[in-house]
Amino acid sequence: MAVKIVTDSVSDLPADLAASLDVRVVPLTVNFGAESFLDGVDITSEQFFQKLVAASSLPTTAAPSIEAFAQVFRELTGQGHDVLSMHISSKLSATLNSATQAAAEVGSDRIQVLDTQAASLMQALIVTAAARAAQAGGSLEEVTQAAKSSVAKTSLYFVLDTLEYLQKGGRIGRAAALVGGLLGIKPILTLHEGEVHPHEKIRTRAKAVARIVEIVQADGPYEEIAILHASSSEDAQRLAEIVQPLSTGLPILTSQIGPIVGTYTGPGVIGLAVRKA
Repeated sequence: MAVKIVTDSVSDLPADLAASLDVRVVPLTVNFGAESFLDGVDITSEQFFQKLVAASSLPTTAAPSIEAFAQVFRELTGQGHDVLSMHISSKLSATLNSATQAAAEVGSDRIQVLDTQAASLMQALIVTAAARAAQAGGSLEEVTQAAKSSVAKTSLYFVLDTLEYLQKGGRIGRAAALVGGLLGIKPILTLHEGEVHPHEKIRTRAKAVARIVEIVQADGPYEEIAILHASSSEDAQRLAEIVQPLSTGLPILTSQIGPIVGTYTGPGVIGLAVRKA
């Protein structure tokens, strides 16, 4: 039997790619007051951002339950498969903890749980590397090693219209030092060891995007590139055209961020995730 990959909806992995790579995506929940929605199941990215802009208070998010993961693990191991469950950074969400407890509850040595130390399309690129290793017939040990290797090879650079959502949502990490002195500044942020870090302070959004391109150009080429955005599809398309020469062959993955990541970035985010060969 095969190795099956499980991840969570924070990966923002497009549904068609998840299906083609045979990746199971367990959704988190976003709450607007008393209303709860399963990410990507009950609410789309577009619907989320419409509600976010109109909301009087910020939504909250919740990790999947232990049982939600346990059901998936029981199903896959019951079919004779091994499972690699790969999740958003444990510094940003309780999702990994739920998956770890679920694996212990199922009690199978055929399940491995991995902290990607990432989120959004940075997480997705680590997942796709593992999924391709699984589709190539790798063992659980080999697929897990491919995933761990990809964690060290994958980077994310992004720019926000405002730090307000990260700050209010409690996910601002090491970028907290920037708050209060950013009038007219669009900082480039990155994820390092699973939490948000400031990378550079730039004056405008356009210059920040151009600087992100310079940063990744200096370190390419890449095995896989992904562009994340919120309500900025034209900007994302232009960015894809610019960075296309840096890709070694895989199509560039472009995805609008979903409700969970969007809760903490707000609208207007754009960024680049890259995985070196």
